[in-house]
Amino acid sequence: MKNYIFVNGKYLSSNKAFIPVTDAGFLYGDGLFETLRSYKGHIFTFDKHLERLFISLKSLKYNPHFNSSLVKFETIKLIEMNGLLNTDAFIKIIVTRSEYTDRFKFDFWGKPNLVITASSYKPYPESYYENGIKIVSSSIKRNAVGNELYKYKMLNYFENIFARNEAYINGGQEAIFLTPDKIVLEGATSNIFYIKNGRVFTPPITQNILPGITRENVIEICRINKLKFSEKRLHYFNLLEADEIFMTNSLMEIMPVKQVDAYKITNGSVPGDITKKIMKFYEKITGSI
Repeated sequence: MKNYIFVNGKYLSSNKAFIPVTDAGFLYGDGLFETLRSYKGHIFTFDKHLERLFISLKSLKYNPHFNSSLVKFETIKLIEMNGLLNTDAFIKIIVTRSEYTDRFKFDFWGKPNLVITASSYKPYPESYYENGIKIVSSSIKRNAVGNELYKYKMLNYFENIFARNEAYINGGQEAIFLTPDKIVLEGATSNIFYIKNGRVFTPPITQNILPGITRENVIEICRINKLKFSEKRLHYFNLLEADEIFMTNSLMEIMPVKQVDAYKITNGSVPGDITKKIMKFYEKITGSI
């Protein structure tokens, strides 16, 4: 399969695609990204991802020399060039600030780099969806509010990677971030939902969490299908008493949880009935069935 990468207006083979090592994204993680899935050539919630990207670019004082229409056109063309029109694909759109003209000073006239990759999607093991995953509390603690940067998908991603690897070491597949007083925020690469007494809960975006696109889709699914739903500040002990828990992002979609640290979800089967319903509704809106 061909593997072209779009870099600043050019389609290059993967072994020839590069940006300078002096780039701020490489040196300091000064960049943004969006991760998307396409289903047989159809990029799901493409406009929502692009809207979030360009809002982030404006808020963080980037000066893109491209617009969302160009990004959309080049992404669709890249999928076609890489032979991904008839299969599911993993897409990543990356913007870096390029080089600082003055140390750490944002340059309005600088031109950010635009990089787009598209490759065949490698699915999570089916057993994860059939039996659930284990999530592990990270040793990294965050404040509940007060840091706007958690709202953006930034290249400076090491905190998330470190937490995810803590989960792997402890036999888990995903990590969760808590505050020092055990308020639940989000997963290392996902948003979190839990279900109690027939109602779906998730932390509010006023906290230090990413406003995930799949999170937004699940909220809309609940609204349309008249599932009881609340955004609510959650404590770790809410998770331990939950009837059902699931995680969301664009690649995993709706991922059921069977265990939180040493505590297993014991109230019924995993995935639970409401999680199954949401999984089915999500499957329908992606057009994957």
